[in-house]
Amino acid sequence: MVDEPDGHHAMRLETGVALINALTGDHVHGRPKPALGGHDLVRVAAETLGNGQIDLLTAERLRNLASRLREIIESLSRREHDEAAGLLNRMLEDSKARPSLQRHGEQSWHLHFHGPEADLVQQWAAGLAVSVAAAFGEHIPHRVGLCAAPRCDQVYIDASQAQIKRFCGLACQNRVKAAAYRARRSGS
Repeated sequence: MVDEPDGHHAMRLETGVALINALTGDHVHGRPKPALGGHDLVRVAAETLGNGQIDLLTAERLRNLASRLREIIESLSRREHDEAAGLLNRMLEDSKARPSLQRHGEQSWHLHFHGPEADLVQQWAAGLAVSVAAAFGEHIPHRVGLCAAPRCDQVYIDASQAQIKRFCGLACQNRVKAAAYRARRSGS
């Protein structure tokens, strides 16, 4: 059994988490997150994927993909593995994920999870679905989770050996610790 997804799966998981955090959610680090629409949505989607060829329709489709991924992560965080597997199987089916060896020009052959006719969103949907499924299938769904801090719905990847991460970052961890300290002080 593999303890961590391979480099390509890990890279896709990181990109998936970045898409989820950039394009979905209502709060980050205890603050309301501004709603994205129009030019801002396109800009954020393009920055997240490092692709300047994104239009509004593509950005909306990417937000839908990120919402579907968030739903899977939320199910995993609640330990509802059967629900997560069902959502993931639907995503695999909808993305038409199918492994194939491809190469571009003189590059070496490499594995893609989409057909050559797939557009940008289909490519990401297939690759992300396969990578999340690979992580899930290796019994490591707890490595991706939702921040435990109040008013933060950011997603994180826990690559630590101990697998005890609960927060998206130090800002939320410190916020929760400070609130607990203040509560203890006011109670004494």
